[in-house]
Amino acid sequence: MGEKYTVEVSAMRIVERIKYLLARGTPTPLKREWIIKGFGGTLWNARENAVIDFDAGFNYLSRCRAIKIINVEEIEITEYFDLFGPKPHYPQPLPVQIERQIESEAENMQHCYYWLYTFENTLRNFIQMSLSERYGERWYDELTKRVRKEIEENRKKWHGGIPERNPLEFTSLRTLHTIILNKWEDIFKGKFEAIDPTSLRESLDRIEEFRNTIAHSRMLNDEES
Repeated sequence: MGEKYTVEVSAMRIVERIKYLLARGTPTPLKREWIIKGFGGTLWNARENAVIDFDAGFNYLSRCRAIKIINVEEIEITEYFDLFGPKPHYPQPLPVQIERQIESEAENMQHCYYWLYTFENTLRNFIQMSLSERYGERWYDELTKRVRKEIEENRKKWHGGIPERNPLEFTSLRTLHTIILNKWEDIFKGKFEAIDPTSLRESLDRIEEFRNTIAHSRMLNDEES
């Protein structure tokens, strides 16, 4: 298998093709095949096709909420599509042996980041939905002043080009744990099976250690992975 574009570059090439198809009045939802092979007389450059990582690019755009994957054949453009625009950075090339070592380590760490991202954001959505079930639209007001202050401060520091889906995106694992403890008796005690506040704290503390290692671009050992 030959070299492929990075996921960010692959995503940008896919976006360019989507915009071209839409400008030509291509019907929606779009089919992946049209973006990969062409549609309505449009044929893409075969050489570029060989280096675009389509699977990774489509998944990246889905995570960024620029597209919605309907099924294995079709995608849908979202309201955030026009906001998508990563700026790939091209560093000076490293000596080959170092570059290959780093690339190998990065490949080994991909699944760790995947599960961390999935866990942390699933936990945020779980907390938000649990609070909404109890308090409805005023769930945010039920957070403590300290937590709401942290969210507002982090929202200013961590703002990016992708609209937020949940204010709890601007909280740390430690704060998520605090929210759960504050509402343990009222809400979360009945949501967790076979786990008590102490066990929960120990688990989240351990995960936060992994998170800090990953955030600083260091390797986890085999047992931690």
